[in-house]
Amino acid sequence: MKSREGDFVEKIMVSGQGKSLEYNTNATIDIVKVIMAILVIGIHTEPFGFNIWLDRGFAIITRLCVPFFFITSSYFYWLKDKGALKFLKRIFLLYLIWSLIYLPFDIHFLSEKTIGDILYFHFWEGNRHALWYLWGSIVGFIITYLSLKIFKPKTVLIISVFFLLIGCLKSTWSPLIENIFSCNITDLFGSRNGLFYAFPYFSLGMVIAKSHDKGKNRNVKKLITGFLVSFVFLIIESIICILFFKSPSTIMWISCFPYSYFLFMIVNNINIHLNKKTSLMLRKISTLMYVSQYLFIYMFEFFGFHGMILFFLVSISTLIFAIIIIKLSEFKYFKCLKYLY
Repeated sequence: MKSREGDFVEKIMVSGQGKSLEYNTNATIDIVKVIMAILVIGIHTEPFGFNIWLDRGFAIITRLCVPFFFITSSYFYWLKDKGALKFLKRIFLLYLIWSLIYLPFDIHFLSEKTIGDILYFHFWEGNRHALWYLWGSIVGFIITYLSLKIFKPKTVLIISVFFLLIGCLKSTWSPLIENIFSCNITDLFGSRNGLFYAFPYFSLGMVIAKSHDKGKNRNVKKLITGFLVSFVFLIIESIICILFFKSPSTIMWISCFPYSYFLFMIVNNINIHLNKKTSLMLRKISTLMYVSQYLFIYMFEFFGFHGMILFFLVSISTLIFAIIIIKLSEFKYFKCLKYLY
């Protein structure tokens, strides 16, 4: 079970390296991760693009998907706080393999770039096709890990929030800042990457894991209240940035930080009982659905599908694809397919 059975838990979305079965598996989180993977597909297929209000409402709901994956990955790693090189190796291998799979879609784009641009594209921006999440996780994890060698966990979190605020101010909030101070803000070094995006959420997951109760036994009513209040603030933030100041960026949000925290804490405190094999299967499915989605998006877009139909086709196709790959990888001559998840 240990070698590849942890799969994406140990690689990226969860990193299952806990001290006990309780920390290695959490059925509720595994179920929610599959839901989140489907919602990420929704982000990229825009099922409600036919109506601006439904589209914006859906966007508010889905803004916590990637942060949830970051937090979960970090949380499960730091419950044991060992195997950093193994953790990074698994994520890097997954990133490398899927970058090669998507390479045919990038050849024309990369042919027009300099060597420096290509290196920046792959090792800072993190490629396209939603793979930026993987490279962002590598960078975010390394920064968090090294910061802990110097600072206490809560200090690392405070520092990371500072970077989150910088990322928000130079991306989503930049039109408002430019309007108030009559300045021009350049999004130097980007925002959707390991420094400004992954680092804060990896730090948050780390602090939760290192807390005295390890994210358990919290007052659920308070967590739900915090989640709802954060949701309201996210709506307000979205109205200010999008409706009033027409921000072209909808990636980084200040209120999404507590919004994601409370969601993770609620999910982590709900006990849904599934056997370990089923729980691990869900993890693998969420991984494959996430990384393979653009193969099906490109294919169905080529045939003219879009919107809600595209969303359903891609969701169903990635689910079937994930199950087939996982089942095939259980056979001797197809074990290499495990490297896809």
